[in-house]
Amino acid sequence: MHFRLEAVWHCRIFAIPIRGEKDAPNGSPMKTTAGLHWNPKPGVYGTPKGTPQNRSNVIRTQIKGMKTFIRCILFMAFMAFSLGVQGQYADHRNRKVDSLEQVLKTQKLEGEDLYRVYDGLMNGYLQTDAEKSSHYAKLAIELAEKHKLYNALTDSWRVLGLQAYGACLYDSAQHCFDHALQATELMKHEKQYNEKDIDDNLSALYGTLGNLYNIQGKLHLALDYYQKALPIFQKHGWKESECILFYNVGELYLELPNYKAAEDNYQKALNVGQQTGDSLMVSGPYSGLAMTALNAGKYQKALEYAQKSIVYYQNHADEELESLLDSYVLFSRIYHLGFKDLDTAQQYMSKALVLAAKTDSPTNASDAYAQQASLCLERKEWNLAVEWARKALDTNDQDPQHNIGLYKTLSQAYSALGNTAEAQHYINLLHDTMEEQSTTKYQSALSEMEVRYQTLEKEAQLRDLEQRHRMSQLQNWLYIILIVILVIAVAVIMQVGKQRRRISNMQARMEGEAEERTRLGRDLHDRLGGLLTSIHMQSEDENIQELSKQATEEMRRVAHHLMPASLKEKGLATALRDFCRVNPIVSFSHHGQDLRLQEQQEVMLYCATHELVNNALKHAQASHIMVQLMMDEEFAAVIVADDGKGFDPETVEKNMGLRNIRERVELQQGRMNISSSPSGTEINIEIPL
Repeated sequence: MHFRLEAVWHCRIFAIPIRGEKDAPNGSPMKTTAGLHWNPKPGVYGTPKGTPQNRSNVIRTQIKGMKTFIRCILFMAFMAFSLGVQGQYADHRNRKVDSLEQVLKTQKLEGEDLYRVYDGLMNGYLQTDAEKSSHYAKLAIELAEKHKLYNALTDSWRVLGLQAYGACLYDSAQHCFDHALQATELMKHEKQYNEKDIDDNLSALYGTLGNLYNIQGKLHLALDYYQKALPIFQKHGWKESECILFYNVGELYLELPNYKAAEDNYQKALNVGQQTGDSLMVSGPYSGLAMTALNAGKYQKALEYAQKSIVYYQNHADEELESLLDSYVLFSRIYHLGFKDLDTAQQYMSKALVLAAKTDSPTNASDAYAQQASLCLERKEWNLAVEWARKALDTNDQDPQHNIGLYKTLSQAYSALGNTAEAQHYINLLHDTMEEQSTTKYQSALSEMEVRYQTLEKEAQLRDLEQRHRMSQLQNWLYIILIVILVIAVAVIMQVGKQRRRISNMQARMEGEAEERTRLGRDLHDRLGGLLTSIHMQSEDENIQELSKQATEEMRRVAHHLMPASLKEKGLATALRDFCRVNPIVSFSHHGQDLRLQEQQEVMLYCATHELVNNALKHAQASHIMVQLMMDEEFAAVIVADDGKGFDPETVEKNMGLRNIRERVELQQGRMNISSSPSGTEINIEIPL
């Protein structure tokens, strides 16, 4: 059976900048530039070394409690967003922190002048020394509170929140951003701050909170905050920020997955991005549209969008290495899954593998190796499929959804190689991971609902009694929803366990039956055959000798066809031909390729055919029985047809014989169709290879 890895493309979070003008640390106005090319060094702020840092990386789904590589992507988005908003991006990496610390030692500064130095230091150490950055942020908070510098207070709390975020202390980060929101609220009561300054801070914090919930897998909460930022962007005409917000929302809907909503938001991002004149603003949305089209099976559309998206990455190959790598993998999947053009798919993978060797991102490299394994599997290059799949797991095994696809590939490849132990090992890993994913989904949904309820509860404290009453009703509904989700989750888990046990029992029964047929055939031949031979030799009666001779031949024929040696030695076609040849009313034909199937598949098809032919001989009163075997690279099929009196499939299939055959066929992911009338019966069994 060919396993085709589904094209599952996941969340890529852009930073959400503000297209406003703020004062740079030196006091001069500076146009913000969104921070889209900001690429922090691995290992800083708690981000593990080797994790992807590019803001347009493709990362895996949130059904996992959020993994390390997603933390790094969103942390980058966090930093670029927050610093871009304040106009800090253009120079914060190059600030001369040593000279600023010297200023603190040599000059006595107060008020806003002192804050400017703290601001330069907390941002200047942002990439290189988390401890010092947090230290100066705390000093800046104390100073801003003392002098009621509310805009500065917002900035300082935000930087401190970013440090907590980078250390994966999400509750602490939430606490800091709440303080930043409170400081922004205080700005509304001070005349020195205009509406644009307040909106600048609010939209930055909304986007930051959206990213915070995004990284925790609380996608609906992330959407809530992104949508709060949207009207502010539209109000001030910040097109690039609006474009990136729509893109982020599209990515979230792709995660859920809701492909229609994802496509709508990518299209909105594209429409707005085209108004900016920035080619980067359209490359992301085109890539998103390509992924939704691929998931929806619209392969020609996916190819057209991907061709438009890759232009920017090819023109900026050095700075967009991960994005270019992802694009090559995307092209390979489109040609592989959509057009079945393995040669072209491999050409793109060859380019991708060159870039995978250069990237520091295990996520991007692992995606490329997984796609290469999928291509090898399609070409029946089993050993290479195993090699690439294992390399993908060695490179990145932190994403359960990613691992599920690789476990399927490995189990399929090992099955084809006849290594049943390894195949079963990866089947077990597959089942265990899928069960863990079901539990994680439920826990994530439960956690998100609890957080949403707590947020609503805070807002309810500012409302009157009527609003509190409404919140109480909402609480009741939430509990009902949680109970329903719990019941559904338990039912799903129990059903999955029941299905696994049924499959395991069926496999054990089939193996036992095959062994029993072999043992029975051997016993008939060795024991009963010896007894009949002895009777033949000792009896002087010619009639008895003739009868014993016929009985011996019939016994040997039955023993042979219970489980013929030719099945194991020469394959299914030869075994069926030998079986049909001994009965004059049974004919056999073989169409297609002469392939060797997996041992379990050959035994199942032989035993099913053996039983169907014997049933026809006993009950159909047929003058002719035809057995056909058809095989190619995609499937194997057996047809048993007779011209007998027929039967009622609804009634007859209730007996154990036909029901057992159908269960064995379904265990191989196959199907059995029965067509019967007074003029004859045809039974068709088909299994995928």
